[in-house]
Amino acid sequence: MTGGPRAPDGGGGTDGTHGRDGPEGGRDVDLSDTTVGGRYRLGATIGTGGMSDVYAATDELLGRDVAVKMMRADLARDTTFLERFRREAQNAAKLNHHAIVAVYDTGQTDPEHGSVPYIVMERVHGETLRDIVRESGPMPLDEASRVMAQVCQALQFSHEAGIIHRDIKPANIMITNTGAVKVMDFGIARALSDSSSAMTQTAAVIGTAQYLSPEQARGKSADARSDLYAAGCVFYELVTGRPPFEGESPFSVAFQHVQDDPVLPSHVPGMQLDQRRALALDSVVLTAMSKDPADRYDSAADMAADLTRLADGQMPLAAATHSDDPATTVMPGTPGYAGGSGPGAGAAGFAGAAGFAGAAGAAGAAGGAGYAAGHAADHPAGVRPGEGYDAARAPQHAPAPGGVPAEPRHVAPADGPGPARRRRRPWVAALWTVVVLALVGVVGLVGWNQFGGDDGDGRQASAPAQQVAVPDVANLARDDARARLRDAGFDVRETEQPHATVVRDHAIGTEPAARSSLPKGAAVTLVLSSGKEITEVPDLTGRTTEVARNLLSDAGLTLKSSVRERPSDSVPAGQIIEQSPAQGSQVSKGTEVGITVSTGPQQVRVPQVTGQQLDVARQNLESAGFVVEVDMVDSLETENLVLSTSSEGAQQPKGSTVTLEVSRGNQFRMPDLTGTRYSDVAAALQRAGWRASPDQLTRHDVKTPDISRVDQVTQQSVPAGQAVSRDTRVDVGVNVFSLLP
Repeated sequence: MTGGPRAPDGGGGTDGTHGRDGPEGGRDVDLSDTTVGGRYRLGATIGTGGMSDVYAATDELLGRDVAVKMMRADLARDTTFLERFRREAQNAAKLNHHAIVAVYDTGQTDPEHGSVPYIVMERVHGETLRDIVRESGPMPLDEASRVMAQVCQALQFSHEAGIIHRDIKPANIMITNTGAVKVMDFGIARALSDSSSAMTQTAAVIGTAQYLSPEQARGKSADARSDLYAAGCVFYELVTGRPPFEGESPFSVAFQHVQDDPVLPSHVPGMQLDQRRALALDSVVLTAMSKDPADRYDSAADMAADLTRLADGQMPLAAATHSDDPATTVMPGTPGYAGGSGPGAGAAGFAGAAGFAGAAGAAGAAGGAGYAAGHAADHPAGVRPGEGYDAARAPQHAPAPGGVPAEPRHVAPADGPGPARRRRRPWVAALWTVVVLALVGVVGLVGWNQFGGDDGDGRQASAPAQQVAVPDVANLARDDARARLRDAGFDVRETEQPHATVVRDHAIGTEPAARSSLPKGAAVTLVLSSGKEITEVPDLTGRTTEVARNLLSDAGLTLKSSVRERPSDSVPAGQIIEQSPAQGSQVSKGTEVGITVSTGPQQVRVPQVTGQQLDVARQNLESAGFVVEVDMVDSLETENLVLSTSSEGAQQPKGSTVTLEVSRGNQFRMPDLTGTRYSDVAAALQRAGWRASPDQLTRHDVKTPDISRVDQVTQQSVPAGQAVSRDTRVDVGVNVFSLLP
C-alpha cells in the first residue's frame, strides 16, 4: 500500500468517499488539481479525518512530491481547532529527525478557497502499524522490538526538544516501503512545560483511549513517561495482535488503564515463547506500562536500549527488576520434589514420589485456603491463592528427568489474572523460606522412614551409603546456602572469589556442581562471592567507539550496546562527547559504561525565505542557526526583496553560510514612448518608475512633412520593454515640421 501522512483523527467513511460539502457544510470543498501557496499543486486525497484532509501534492518550485494537510473549512472558524492545527505545525517543524515526518512549510489558502490553513509535509509511502497488524497479524518479536526501538529513538529526540507527543498509537507510526520507521501527527502534542491536562474542555479524551496513560485518563499532567506508556501499549499490540485493554466505550477502556493490569503478553493465546524470551518480553512491557510513572523507564532512550537488547536475543535490563523479587521466582526443589511452582505445590510431588498420603492436605494448608494441591503445579510463580488465576493460560513446565527440579522459571507477580506488579513483598520471601524448609524437613523424615529405619527386628539396617544430589544454592545468602547443604547431609566448606553479578556473601555455586550425586556426608565446598572487583573508569572523551571499547576492556569494564548520538559544533563526528560513569569513577568490574558520540555539526533544514523581505528572511535564517550573506543585484523587484536562497529546503550544518540574492529595487521597465507628445514624456517615464532628474531627459529633432505628427516622439534611446536603471539618461527623437528632407 502506498500512502502519505494522514489526518490526525483517523480515517474517513467506510464507502471510500469523503462526503465533502461546501465550505459552510460539514466538509471542505474538493481542492484537487488546484495550486496553493503559489507552488503546491494538489492531487488526489490520500487521507481524511475529523480535523483535516491530506492531499498528495507536487512542489512545483523544487520539483518534489509532498503531502499537504488541509484543515476543514468548517473548523477553521473554531479557535480551539485552529490552535491545535497551528501547534502541530510548530511542534513538528522543531523536530528534525529521520524517524519523524518532516514539515516543510505552512500557509493559508486564498480567500476564494475559504482562507483555510495548511501544512506541507514530507510525503511518506508505506503502511501504518495499524494496517500491518490488521492485515498480517502480530509481528515477530524481534521485528516488533526493532520497530519500537526506532519509535523510542524518535520520542527521545522529541522529548529532548521539549515536546511530548501524547497520541502515540499504531495509526500514527508508519513503516515506509524502504523499511524506515516514521512517527507522525503531532496534532495534540504539547511542550513539556505546558502538558497540563489529558482531557479537552468537552471532557473528550485527548489521545486514543486504548493507548492512554493512567495519569492522562485521570486528567492529570502528562509528561515524557506518558509517551512511554503508550509505546508499551503499541508494543503489546504489535506482538500479540490485540491492545492491552478493550471495552465498549473509550471511557471503559480508560478506566481499565487506571484500575486494571493487562494480561501478560507472553500469556496471550497464540504466543509461543520459551520462558527466557517470555520473561524478556513481559519485563519490557510491564516496565513501560507501569501505573506509576516513576516505575517506568527513565527515558525513551533507556526503553530503546532494552528493545534493542530484546531484538538481539539479549536479556533486557528491566528483566532484573522483574525477576529478583522472590514472588516472581520458582523456588528450587529438593530431591523427590516433582516441580510444583507455588504455595502448596510440593504436595503433588511428595504424594507421587514418596507415597506420602497426607502431604497434600498439609501442603495445601501451608499454601493457603482454596489453593488445591492437585492444581498447584499448574500455577505460575507469584500467583497468590484465591485470586482467580486462569490456569489455562499458564505455561506448563515438566520436571527434569530423575525427579530433579526443572530450571527455575521467572514470571512477573500477579495481582489478578496474569498481570504483574513491580512492588517488593518481603513477607513473600519469608513465607517461601518457611515453606521450603518445612518441605525439606518432610523430605528428610520420609527418607529416614524409607531408607534409614530398622530392618523390622529392631536392628539398624547396614545398607550402603545413600547417594544424594547436591542442591542448587546459587544466589542464596551464605547462611541459607550452608543450611541447605547441611540439611541435604553434606559436610560444608567455604571459599570466596570475586564475581561480577552475584552479591557479596551470596553463593556463586558449589564444588562439585549442583545436581552432582555424592554419598551422604561427603564434603561440598560452598563458593561465596566476595563482591565485584573495583576499577577506575578511564577517560573516553575525544576517542572513537572502538578505542573506547578497548580501553574499557583493559579496565575490566564493558561498553553499553546502545550508543547515544548527539550533534556537536566542537567535537568531530565519531568522537565521544561524554561518558557515564565519569572519568575516574571507582566502579565494580563488569560495569557497563555509556557513551554519547558526536554526529558533527547539527544538520538543519534551510527554511524557505525566497519572496520575503531581507530583514524577515535574515531573522528566520539566523534563528535557525545559519550565517547570512547578502548579494545585492539589480532588479525590477521591490527593494530588499529576496530573489533566491542558496540550499533552500536542504539539510545543512548548523552555523553554515546561506547566501541570499536580494533586489536593489533600482530598475524599471522602459515604456513605449512612440507617439507621445514630448510635453508628456517625463510624466510617462515617472509613472513607469523612472526617478532621474529632469536634465536626464534630452531630445533631438526629427524632420517630418506630416504636420499632424509634429511634437510627437518618433525615436527613443532605450527600447521599450528593456529593464534599465531608474536614473538612466533617456533621449527621444521628436518630430518637427519641415518640407525639406
